[in-house]
Amino acid sequence: MPWTRVTDPEDAARHLPAWLGQRLVGRQGRFGLLLTTGDVLRITTITAAHLSTEGLTLLDVQLDNAGVPDGADLAWRSKHFLGMPVSGAAAATVNLAEVVTAVEFLASAASALADDRETPTADEVVTNLDRAAEEAAQGRVTISPPAQAAAAPTPDA
Repeated sequence: MPWTRVTDPEDAARHLPAWLGQRLVGRQGRFGLLLTTGDVLRITTITAAHLSTEGLTLLDVQLDNAGVPDGADLAWRSKHFLGMPVSGAAAATVNLAEVVTAVEFLASAASALADDRETPTADEVVTNLDRAAEEAAQGRVTISPPAQAAAAPTPDA
């Protein structure tokens, strides 16, 4: 059975399900492949896809460490997370037909504020940090939302 090896992310995007080809081939990250067994295979990248003329697709992957990823949602914690079977054994080949879904294990949060006027200046940030450090040293801590931190009154005011 003849095989075609694909390593270019743009080429892989044409042959693999959209997210796999665009996001995982040749890029480093913390990903999981949910398998038909219910296990999650933790990987850091897909290094190549092997396409057969008969429709079979195999994925060469770099394995991540086994175990539940930090910050995983409770619904995912019951899964069995597979990874490197022994230290340094990071390469594996996966049959794409056994992959139900792919997920990215990355905590991200929007860092943009709604209005630039709400963004504190560097001087305001330093002042607020100095004040917080002083309050912590004195055993009194005031917590205010970041957008209101510059306008928050101090206990001494």
